Amino acid sequence: MTDSTDDRAAAHARPRGVKSRHRRVLITLAVLIGLVVLLGAAGGWAGSRALTAKAELEKAQTLVGALKTQATAMDFAAVGDTATKLSVATSKAVDQTHDPLWRTAEIVPFIGTNFTAVRRMAEAIDVVAQDAVAPIASVASGLSAASLKPVDGKINLGPIVELNTALATASTALDSAAVAVADIELDGTIEQISAAGTKLSTMLDGAATSVRDVNSFTSVAPDMLGASGPRTYILVFQNLAETTALGGTAAALTEVTVLDGKISIGRQASSQTFLKDAVSPAIGEDAKVSSLFTSLMYTRLNLATSRPDFPTAAEIAQAFWQRDVGGTVDGVISIDPVALAHMLGATGPVTMSTGDVLSKDNAVALLLNEIYFRYQGRDGPDQTDAFFAEAAKTMFDAVTNSQAEPQTMLKAVTQGVSEHRIMAWSAHPEEQKILEGTPIAGILPTTNDESTTTGVFFRDMSASKMDFYLETGATLSTDVCTAATPTFTTTAKLHSTLTPELAAVLPSYVASGAWGVKQFRTEVFVYGPPGTTFVSSSIDAVDGAGLETTTDDLGRPVARFSVMLTPGQTSAVTAVFIGPAGTYAAPELRTTPMLNPTAVTVDAPGCSTAK
Repeated sequence: MTDSTDDRAAAHARPRGVKSRHRRVLITLAVLIGLVVLLGAAGGWAGSRALTAKAELEKAQTLVGALKTQATAMDFAAVGDTATKLSVATSKAVDQTHDPLWRTAEIVPFIGTNFTAVRRMAEAIDVVAQDAVAPIASVASGLSAASLKPVDGKINLGPIVELNTALATASTALDSAAVAVADIELDGTIEQISAAGTKLSTMLDGAATSVRDVNSFTSVAPDMLGASGPRTYILVFQNLAETTALGGTAAALTEVTVLDGKISIGRQASSQTFLKDAVSPAIGEDAKVSSLFTSLMYTRLNLATSRPDFPTAAEIAQAFWQRDVGGTVDGVISIDPVALAHMLGATGPVTMSTGDVLSKDNAVALLLNEIYFRYQGRDGPDQTDAFFAEAAKTMFDAVTNSQAEPQTMLKAVTQGVSEHRIMAWSAHPEEQKILEGTPIAGILPTTNDESTTTGVFFRDMSASKMDFYLETGATLSTDVCTAATPTFTTTAKLHSTLTPELAAVLPSYVASGAWGVKQFRTEVFVYGPPGTTFVSSSIDAVDGAGLETTTDDLGRPVARFSVMLTPGQTSAVTAVFIGPAGTYAAPELRTTPMLNPTAVTVDAPGCSTAK
């Protein structure tokens, strides 16, 4: 009896234990299922927020593109509106990544790094929108195209000062954002996020550099425009009919005074105004430079532009003016008639006191050729100088009082700068340092880091105005993108378009001082890239051409040729340079900004860009 009772107890006990274990298993499974569901829901929630953040960031990218377009068009009201929309988009993107579940997702192994990277990128972009774009847009939205126009020859300095403050704030924000993005851990993230992070880092670095450069300029611009006292500048008008390496001879000069943005013309002079004393140059002579270009560039103002380096020309012009005319020169600005023609396209035709009408279509021919046919005889040079002075004053008045839209004038000036037809130098070291980093400085690159630049430059040595009839071409062939030790083969071609019939009626002032209309002499200077070595030369000419010397200048090897051309003749000279193993940027061929633009060809197999 007892045994059977114990057996029954044992029989009942086993199912209860089994059920208990089953119950625990079921509870555990339920909890696990719940966790899976919860994680799935959280993942879905985080994923949904990620998609929203992605959409807002893509919207922000589109808005940035719109800002660029509007800024270029000077649509300042639209800039302000778009900047506000950008701030809303980036703020919303950041909000999506600051959710508790998002932060939880960041600690999940394997996938968490992706969520962290997205959050930090969104935060950096929001900093750019709020602290970089917004301050600049705030200044821009208070502007109008009319507020940027000179009024009665005066530039309003207020917007420049305000913009400088905004740019300083933006520069700090961009630097901060660039550092933040550079610190984001992208290893272990999916390909799309890794690529986005790399692209964002590159964009921020570029934007930070650009804003910093502009801010550097706006920080000194008010003083350059007379905010802290009067500034005196010399405008040098180059005569492209008589070529020099930088464009043309320094033919006419005008003194410009700026005080608190008010611009006024002062004294005017021509190259004939200045002393031509071979014993006492206006500035200390560099013997090495003189050996390449002759010492005349230090004793004849018109030849100051002989070297392809505008600071050299500007310092010589400053010295001549201060010695022979008097007064302090704070800077030198150079411009040629082709650049003036670009600007006439913005201002429209202008009428001189002589009754002549200067337009974008006739200015070059009138100033550089037709005027010599009009004023001939012994007084011809004085009459043409007076005409140039009048043209300079008329153009100056037209530009400083122009009703042209600012963006149209800006486009014309930018074209002149990009063609190296407008150059500027400051006597103030801190300002010159800023100018040196821009195309307006007229300086050849000293390294091959950003461009591997070869140069072809021309100089008339006929004492003539014959380059109205000169056509030129320049070709660079290089394996810089495929060879360990690259070769640079540079050819300069010269062709005289002068016909015997035209030669017979040329004014003596246009014809060569030494050879009349029979022939004229042009020097060709071929500069190799920095660090290269001259190895050989060749000449394709009937006669009258040769290699005169090889040397170095501006940290580059130089080959100087002399070419004699008769009417209708064509000649070509070639210089070959070789470079050591190293890193080279895309090749570029820089040439003299000629009256008839040089046809430039760059043959560089394997290079993605060449110019």
